[in-house]
Amino acid sequence: MINTEVKGTLAKLLATENLTVEHRKVSTAYFDVDQRILCLPIWERASSTVYDLLVGHEVGHALYTPSEDYSDAPKAFMNVLEDARIERLMKQTYPGLRQTFFEGYKELWDDNFFGVTEEELPYIPFIDRINLYYKGNSLVEFTDEEMVYVERAGKTKSFREVVELAKEIYEFSQQKQEEKEFNPPPASSNNENQDNTDNEVQVSSSDDEKEWPTESDPEDDHRNDRDFQESDADLETPSYEQGDVGSDQFDETESITDSALRQSLERLISDDAKEWVYLDLPKFKYQDFMVEYSEIQSDLNEWFYRDRSKFTEESSYNYFHECVEYAADKYNAFKKDAQKSVNYLVKQFEMKKSADEYKRSAVSKTGVIDTNKLFKYKLTEDIFKKVTVVPEGKNHGLVMYLDWSGSMQYQLLDTLKQTYNLIWFCRKANIPFRVYGFQSGLRPDQAPPVNHSRGTGITLAEDFKLFEFFSSRQNRQSLDESMRLVWTQVFAFAGHRIPYCNKYTLGGTPLVEAVLCTRQIAQELKKVEQVQKVTIISLTDGESNPMMFAQKIDASHDYLGREYKNTYLCHQISKVFILRDPVTGYSRKINPSAYYTTREIVSFYREITDYNWVGIRICNKGELTRLIRCLDIQVDEGAIDKQWRKEKFASLKNVAGFAESFYMPDKNTGMGTAELSVNQKSEVATKTELTRAFKKHMGSKMMNKTVLNAFIDQIA
Repeated sequence: MINTEVKGTLAKLLATENLTVEHRKVSTAYFDVDQRILCLPIWERASSTVYDLLVGHEVGHALYTPSEDYSDAPKAFMNVLEDARIERLMKQTYPGLRQTFFEGYKELWDDNFFGVTEEELPYIPFIDRINLYYKGNSLVEFTDEEMVYVERAGKTKSFREVVELAKEIYEFSQQKQEEKEFNPPPASSNNENQDNTDNEVQVSSSDDEKEWPTESDPEDDHRNDRDFQESDADLETPSYEQGDVGSDQFDETESITDSALRQSLERLISDDAKEWVYLDLPKFKYQDFMVEYSEIQSDLNEWFYRDRSKFTEESSYNYFHECVEYAADKYNAFKKDAQKSVNYLVKQFEMKKSADEYKRSAVSKTGVIDTNKLFKYKLTEDIFKKVTVVPEGKNHGLVMYLDWSGSMQYQLLDTLKQTYNLIWFCRKANIPFRVYGFQSGLRPDQAPPVNHSRGTGITLAEDFKLFEFFSSRQNRQSLDESMRLVWTQVFAFAGHRIPYCNKYTLGGTPLVEAVLCTRQIAQELKKVEQVQKVTIISLTDGESNPMMFAQKIDASHDYLGREYKNTYLCHQISKVFILRDPVTGYSRKINPSAYYTTREIVSFYREITDYNWVGIRICNKGELTRLIRCLDIQVDEGAIDKQWRKEKFASLKNVAGFAESFYMPDKNTGMGTAELSVNQKSEVATKTELTRAFKKHMGSKMMNKTVLNAFIDQIA
């Protein structure tokens, strides 16, 4: 089966420019000069060689055929002569295309795509013989008078030359047609030779051995004694094949082969071919969807500490205040206990970084004599000073996306603990960071504008929100306040008798939208914080919401008052979707299934960015097994089971969209700071029970720093 993506890439490479190539359900190829779009039919029934021929041919038109008016020249004649010019130029630019054109046209001749047979060659119109000649059949013969025009056709350089030559050949063909009408050939039997005039060409005997000519271009070898191979292909009998074959059967002012070829090429297009939809990444400002940390901090402060209007009785407010203080106490306790683990991991990070620097260091000699080694000058030449060069490491930054969906309600607090450990680590290691929660479900008062490129493209959900919870731009006091307030909000989600702030409630999982914002966020982080390398961490408990694209609304539904509507890709499984990035020019076919959404969007962005992409997926062991099988991930499931049992998580690289994906249990993921729990059988715990409990406790503390350890490994 033809890989149309590869053929599209071939077209772009041949074009050597920022050309957009699209495969669509169209009957013929065309080129949009203004938008630089080369549209190709989906030739599903073409061989790979013919497909390459057609791609090379159409790219030639895109490169060399201008959008000029040639209405004063006959169209068919223009097609033939311009095809000869652009194909010659393509073969000069890309010599490797010579064989492709030769073999491709031979295949088309064998399948009778030109609508004429070998026996008809001497009688077909002059323009058709030119067409076949420059498409590989160097056996076509011409008179001396005709040869002048043939040679000129092989030397045209500009489009205007082609136009003028087309006019001249058309006038010449008109004269030939008039001569045929006034001087009809005498009737003769099939056994008689028809070489009565000097202008007639000699046809080789049917008894002569016939074979396909060599790969040499017709313009390089005008005369060749070999003929086309006889074709067994049987297409529909054209109208001009009625009766005996002879020169009077053809009109010299019309092109048989040009129209026949174009009609035949349409048969290569499958009626059952899926419609291809090209989706551009949207143009937008992520700030239109983002709520800044200062606004979040102000809103949560107002809700938990200043707003008393939601309470009708003083006792209700006092109870609410006590619960809020209880949540704050839990946060302070966690913060105090976590510092030991964070400090330990900072030391581990510094050790890993130093080890890496030592590994990358190089020792070289200088031209300065080491006076401490002068006494050895008779014994060794190694008396010069040495210098150790250590390549500078890159400044790293972190962008973290936190799933703020409803399914995270009862595990969000544990997840938040992991996030806080990461934030404190970044503070101590002087690593700039941004932490966002992504959510959808609450419709805004006014949807932000989204640019739809040429009417189609990936779109963002109108109810998408990006909560900037924490930022390294905050000072220590502001950051601590934000962390305490968000902790209280999450504490309320878990059902601790605290009403939560509805503005920052849980919703859907618009991970696609968050990923679409990444490039802008990372670019700004690099600019503001002088960051060289960015690591992206996504923490979710499931698949992203499906991708959406802008679909033009049918005119019969104009009552909606909109030109486009958002449609899920997964609801259009009969279509083929191609996602492309206008900035880099990268494009790729994507799977529209909702189950593959995360993998498809993240892997696409990995190709167009240089960021480290790390995925954290909260799940149970059964969900991990189903994910591996549904995504057809080729891994050793036995090794995964062993890792899950031993380390309480599993790690997969380059299989689920991310450079590395961590799968963690959906319970107790952040309980590394829990108190020591001893499972004792009697009133007094034994030494063995205490030892077992201590090992389990310390092991869980380090296991539950999975996010932090993953980040350290990425940047050390």
